[in-house]
Amino acid sequence: MTQYASSHDTFQLPPRHAALSLGAVASVHVAVFAALWFLASPAERIQTDVLSVRMISVSPPAEAPVKPVVTPPKPVVETPRPKPVVQRVRSAEPAPAPLERTREPEPPPPQPVVSKPAPPEPALAPPVVPPRFDAGYLNNPAPAYPALSRRNGEEGKVLLRVLVSADGKAQEVLLHQGSGFVRLDDAALDAVRRWRFVPARRGDDAFSDWVIVPVVFKLTR
Repeated sequence: MTQYASSHDTFQLPPRHAALSLGAVASVHVAVFAALWFLASPAERIQTDVLSVRMISVSPPAEAPVKPVVTPPKPVVETPRPKPVVQRVRSAEPAPAPLERTREPEPPPPQPVVSKPAPPEPALAPPVVPPRFDAGYLNNPAPAYPALSRRNGEEGKVLLRVLVSADGKAQEVLLHQGSGFVRLDDAALDAVRRWRFVPARRGDDAFSDWVIVPVVFKLTR
């Protein structure tokens, strides 16, 4: 649009219109100078040529740079989201009362451990030594071999069970196993009843105990 100003202001045109106006003015001047050139004298033609060249050589004013039109971004309009509808359902049962926390009793302090003395070990009983009949110092005589048994060649082994008293005497003599000959068994019983024994002992104490005494009858040839 063309802008008008007061008498004190300068008349201004837009850059594009100003260039077109200058071009039209220059064309009119060129046409006028050309007509004058043909009608004027050679001297005047030379001056006219100089003036016309000077007028043509004037470059048109540069167009002012066009500022790019910046379109402001459209404001983003947020669509309000519908709020969820929370329905409160009233329960018929009353809410349970909060449980009261009971304070746990503190454990009693640990009692000192008193070590009990170990019971005394029972004394070991002294070993039992059975009665003996073969001690050399006893000097027990051998049973007499019956003459009829020698004549008949009777031999055998007799086992006697003897109860030895605490003073080393034969309290009781029993036939534990016979030899198969009565004469040999009786000879063994008569001899052992007169023997002396070492009594059974438990430590320093003597006591009565049983012992098996073997008697062997054997002929020498």
